[in-house]
Amino acid sequence: MAVVNECGERLGPGEVGEIVVRSAMSSGSYWNLPDKTEQAFFSGGWFRPNDIGYIDHEGFLFYLDRANDRITTAEGVVYPHVVETAVLRHADVSNCGVVGIGENGQQAVVAALLLKKGVKRNPALASEIIAACKSLAGHEVPRDIIVVDELPTVLGGAKVQREVLKQRIVEQGMLSR
Repeated sequence: MAVVNECGERLGPGEVGEIVVRSAMSSGSYWNLPDKTEQAFFSGGWFRPNDIGYIDHEGFLFYLDRANDRITTAEGVVYPHVVETAVLRHADVSNCGVVGIGENGQQAVVAALLLKKGVKRNPALASEIIAACKSLAGHEVPRDIIVVDELPTVLGGAKVQREVLKQRIVEQGMLSR
């Protein structure tokens, strides 16, 4: 197992990238799907299960997200789970979903969040959320913060359906610009 960048090059401990595995169990192909088989492997037989994570300094693998949820900004790749974790540090946020809005390569990071019961919306909330994201790289910090009454979720609210959320944000014109 390894964690690699988009070119298939190994990343160091703590660096977030795509999880790849190589074993006898991953040496097959997709039945009658040669294009999918080609996309599913890096050279050297490394299988790409479409997951994102990192390996710590002790060699433990940490799963973060699905690779197809990545957001590609002009400054680099953003993994929504990393941003969601930072936003959830704010005491008033009960849940959030982060998506990329715009064309691939020029996407803006957008955080939609639910407030805890009894917390009222306030004008300072966006800047407070940005402050909660101080551990993130500049291109990972949400450009837009939207307070919503409901997030589309599965698994009893445990997982935000990012594609549904993205569609709602665009269709309902929720962005401030």
